[in-house]
Amino acid sequence: MHKSSVSGKFRAGRQLVESETPCLVFEATRARDGALKSLRCVGWNPSAEACALVHGTPCDMERWVKRVEGLLDGAACARALDTGEPYLAELHCELGGTESWWQATAVPRGEGFSLWLKNVTDARCKDSKVREALERALAREERMAEEAAFRERFIGVLGHDLRNPLSAVMVSVRALCRYGSLSSTQQELGQRIEASAGRMSKMISDILDLTRARQSGGIPLFLMPMQLSTMCQQVVGELSAASPDRCILYDAQGDSEGVWDAERLAQVLSNLVSNALEHGGEEVPVIVRSYSQGDMQALEVHNPGPPIPADRLATLFEPFQQGSPLAEGKRKRRGLGLGLYIVKELVQAHGGQVSVHSAGEGTTFTVLLPRDARQVMAGNHEQQEQTLWSRR
Repeated sequence: MHKSSVSGKFRAGRQLVESETPCLVFEATRARDGALKSLRCVGWNPSAEACALVHGTPCDMERWVKRVEGLLDGAACARALDTGEPYLAELHCELGGTESWWQATAVPRGEGFSLWLKNVTDARCKDSKVREALERALAREERMAEEAAFRERFIGVLGHDLRNPLSAVMVSVRALCRYGSLSSTQQELGQRIEASAGRMSKMISDILDLTRARQSGGIPLFLMPMQLSTMCQQVVGELSAASPDRCILYDAQGDSEGVWDAERLAQVLSNLVSNALEHGGEEVPVIVRSYSQGDMQALEVHNPGPPIPADRLATLFEPFQQGSPLAEGKRKRRGLGLGLYIVKELVQAHGGQVSVHSAGEGTTFTVLLPRDARQVMAGNHEQQEQTLWSRR
């Protein structure tokens, strides 16, 4: 039968003819045993003709129908005819350089079915644009993450390679100051070089710790039984000698014995006290306290200086964060803004936590540590093994 509009030779109900939804009418051809042999379009309604004019070549209805026919799933259409259940599909049609998407619903009708077509091109194009924008954003984010990782690896390698020549500078200047026949001016210059090299060494150590924390699964610890009070007294003494014009007080309360990494906890305390000296008032003391809190050990550093602005508290422990504008106005920054980030990483590596409270009476950093960090590390190791096994 020649394909024609249902408004012409093909007889159909008024609903089909007058519907604004494009519809193609298919007729089934079966073999003698009743099996579906083929499907062919035998008619369409005026709305389908209008769609063909818009989405295809003008007056090329036959070609548009043939293109739609080729997109149908024959097996699914056969099941629809045999079961009487509608066949639902989305058809992607490209004709004349124009893409279109159709939500197709095949409803059994006599010896064939009516294929109703809903144009969803605008929605799919919008979805496609959103998806492309999302893919571009994800690709950009992935590229930025790769670049950040590369920069951190580069900084880590550079920091590691700078340690040897910097150590040579420090050893040489100490030898000159100790054994050389230097004038007072030369001695002063030598001491200034040594102090500057010491600050550079501290920055390099911070950079290497940042790289270990980000790239190597955390900063390694060497745990041994120790007295926290002994370590605190040593660090406070060293910092007091380095800053003779400042007052640092230490108050030890109760038992402070535990299993920790003494060198890393000394780094934690040194960073916290140095931060307090830099941002606290010059006329007021920095107070260090250690005390028991339940089954945890607490270490506290307080400075009565101006409070930290609320908008900075949320990112205070992030890397490369600087101090408050007030403190910066008083004194030039000497570090990279890694001190508090390293404090957080070292405390968490021990299974502890660090917090800050800043108000009108000053700023207090509080570190809470489990008595035996070995138990925490053993639990973390077991959890990592379970995670690895679950992924296999």
